[in-house]
Amino acid sequence: MELLTLVRDIDNAPDNTAPERIARSRAQVLEALAERPRRRARWVWGGSAVAGSLAAAGIVTAIVVGTIVAPVATQPASAAAVQVLGDAAKVVIAGVDPVVGPGQYLRIRETYELVSLWDIDENSDLSDPLTGFNTPTFTTSEGAVHARGSRDLYVPSDRSNDWILDDRTTNEVLAVYGDDRTLPAYERMVAAHPQRDADPGGLDALPGGMQEWDPDFDDDDQYWDPLRESYDEMPRDPQDLLGWYRENLTTSSDDWYLFQAIGRFLSTDVMPADLRAASLRVLGLLGGVDVARTVDGVTTLEMPAQLDEGGEFGDLLVSELDIDTSTGRIVGSREVYPHRGTDLLPAGIPWVSWHVEVAVVDEAPAP
Repeated sequence: MELLTLVRDIDNAPDNTAPERIARSRAQVLEALAERPRRRARWVWGGSAVAGSLAAAGIVTAIVVGTIVAPVATQPASAAAVQVLGDAAKVVIAGVDPVVGPGQYLRIRETYELVSLWDIDENSDLSDPLTGFNTPTFTTSEGAVHARGSRDLYVPSDRSNDWILDDRTTNEVLAVYGDDRTLPAYERMVAAHPQRDADPGGLDALPGGMQEWDPDFDDDDQYWDPLRESYDEMPRDPQDLLGWYRENLTTSSDDWYLFQAIGRFLSTDVMPADLRAASLRVLGLLGGVDVARTVDGVTTLEMPAQLDEGGEFGDLLVSELDIDTSTGRIVGSREVYPHRGTDLLPAGIPWVSWHVEVAVVDEAPAP
């Protein structure tokens, strides 16, 4: 079981086993931090760093929420943002989705960038190079590594067949900051735990899109699109759907979290079109959403949220979603802390960012 998959969206499945799964996952994550990493532990799926502690090697943080105070502003989404989202919903309903023929696959390529922090005090004896990358913070770290990675998900035309997840790509180091010993430490960590960088065995078949989280617990198995079993019951009226999301996403019902979570669901591009359109309109019902910029046909929406004072990330989180206005598709997201300290990491570098591309392909790699 991969540690990052363990906590990817565990909070988003609306079922009665969620509390038990969260409790087990929470315990297993804490245990795994002190042990050798499990297979395919490198993957990150979204999550706010302030919701917990996005560890340097990539522990996702959709488990603990407690540092968000409130949206920066209580005003509704701007008229410009509502217009963008409404137009995107109309494009989705118009039917511009790629046509996946018999035997073909929809390839969803996700490219991410993330920051890994390194604390030499946690790694002083060099007994396990991973320890210095597991629990550092901005205030305790001597170094940071900015890296890029990617993975491909192949969704078959007949979605009851095997979906293929290819997570074998080696991460690329984009930049290193701080202590000169940071890169050698990172390289030692990758050498000792290669699955943190590239997973030679990271080519899996997901029967019907079902992913096994932990072989010891059958109820941990979950569809890649975790809301699939609820698609039919989810309202298509945006106001009612907003209420459904608030009631069923168990981590938080706050607007900032819904903005991030719905953006993740939409970026996988496998929801029914009418539900995607309604979910886009839901984003326009959240407070504080505004248009940040438009570049080459991609409009970026932003939502600011105020953080607890005195935190290492500063007092402001800005979540962003990129919408391709020609397709209505979410093609990117990022998490920015504009008021964080810059002694170690220069300003302007997102804590984590995503870019999503879709294409129709004739074949998928065979596990």
